[in-house]
Amino acid sequence: MSYLYEVGIHGGIRRAADILGINPSVISRQIALMERELQLPLLERRGRSVVLTEAGRLLADDYADSRQRRLKLEGYLKDLRHMQGGTVSIHIGGGFVSTLIHDIVSRFSLAYPQVFVEITVANMQEMLNAVIHGETDMAVAFGAIGNPEVKRYSFTRGPVCAVMSPQHPLSSETAVSIPTLAKQRLIALSDQFGLQRYMNEMFRSHGLVFTPAYRCNLFSTAMELSVAGLGISCMTASAASSMIATGQLVAIPINHKIANESQCHLLRNSDRRFTPAAQHLWQLLRHTFNDQSR
Repeated sequence: MSYLYEVGIHGGIRRAADILGINPSVISRQIALMERELQLPLLERRGRSVVLTEAGRLLADDYADSRQRRLKLEGYLKDLRHMQGGTVSIHIGGGFVSTLIHDIVSRFSLAYPQVFVEITVANMQEMLNAVIHGETDMAVAFGAIGNPEVKRYSFTRGPVCAVMSPQHPLSSETAVSIPTLAKQRLIALSDQFGLQRYMNEMFRSHGLVFTPAYRCNLFSTAMELSVAGLGISCMTASAASSMIATGQLVAIPINHKIANESQCHLLRNSDRRFTPAAQHLWQLLRHTFNDQSR
């Protein structure tokens, strides 16, 4: 039923599969099994898209209602477990961890000491899914956002830099070009990260392909690879600030328009109502990142 629901809201099996990160054949097979068991068609094709039949809509609506009730129940149970002070949940990109904890959560906890704060580090796609499905109060994401289902507040967060060991031959440069980067051993994040999408687009604008020597799914892993001298990772200087401060890494700005104009976003579901605590955290995020972007 969850697959059927995703097909309904995304308008097709392939688009739903891309969002869920699974093979389209898995969705097709499961829905076909349901159709045989119910002896009712659940999908019908209209032109190039697939829509739910009346039976499919009934099942998808029931699934959505059940999930909302379950999420609300889980929230109530969390309140009981965590000192009855309520909960606030936030998904963030790995490059925001230090700023979130030191500049925001430390202040939030003074105002709401009884509120339980749940922090999840995630990639762009995971954050979008969590916000759209009501699984988190808010998210802080880096990269281009085009989804109309989320409310967002955008701010600049650049420039994107080439982050490397101080012993790297390029470490004394004031800026580095994309063609120069293309000749180096590079460290990539998965393509589900907004930052990596920015990097891929920068390389495409030069007719090049971002071809890494390493790929990982954590900013901390990428930084450790750079500290070890194994390659260049790409992120903002603020994301690598702790290792830059200790002299383990240096950040060289990338000479590209996208690198200089890259954006981050505070995200929330347009239909989700904030508690006073969640609203306070949202305002702290807005004010902090707005001040840092000036």
